Amino acid sequence: MLEDSEDPIVNTVQPTIKAGRKWKVVEAVDEAKECLKIKEVIGQTQIDRKELGSSTAKWWSKAEGKEKRDMVINAIRLNEDSRRVQKAVQQPQQGQWTNWDNALQKSFTWNEIWHMAPLRISFLIRSVYDLLPSNANLVRWERKRTLLVRYAKVGRPQGMS
Repeated sequence: MLEDSEDPIVNTVQPTIKAGRKWKVVEAVDEAKECLKIKEVIGQTQIDRKELGSSTAKWWSKAEGKEKRDMVINAIRLNEDSRRVQKAVQQPQQGQWTNWDNALQKSFTWNEIWHMAPLRISFLIRSVYDLLPSNANLVRWERKRTLLVRYAKVGRPQGMS
């Protein structure tokens, strides 16, 4: 980020920035700059339901100084957010929050919770966190096979053909 400075001495300084074991600052900044350059080549695309031309685009080649730094910081933020969402979607249980956009909103008061039956509270909590014994969960927990084996050992009940 110092290479954009007008001072030639500051321009040549390359400080080492320690940001942790896994995240490399220099790589993230370079990736963000490349992403901004690619966005400029692609052009402005339509996002959401806004009308065409309703938003103005900031171009990398026309930005200077602080505006470039702000663009890089925002690009790094967007990249990290997209990586975080991508990682969450790959995990079946932990990534359930990514599907909650279309979920029905239901709010309970403490008075309602105190008067509910314990099994209903258990059902509501387990349904929110996808812990109900559905076929998909039983297969995931490897319980489906043991249930089938258990029923096969018992045999068919009387009256069933």
